[in-house]
Amino acid sequence: MNYFLFEADDHDLDLVFSEEELEVFRDQWKKNVSVTEIAETMKRKISEVALLVFDHAERGLIKKRDKDVHRL
Repeated sequence: MNYFLFEADDHDLDLVFSEEELEVFRDQWKKNVSVTEIAETMKRKISEVALLVFDHAERGLIKKRDKDVHRL
């Protein structure tokens, strides 16, 4: 049996980010702000910001941080 991410599509995720939001994200990421705190600042769901982290990491747009700050 295969598992499909977001198959049910009932998560109501907004995966479109404005340039202003991206600037806020990148700035806070560099300052080692947690994903939860970034989501609160951006008024976004934690899942949306976590997926943005994944996208930027895969593209090499952000640098890896210490394990201590990888808390949600």
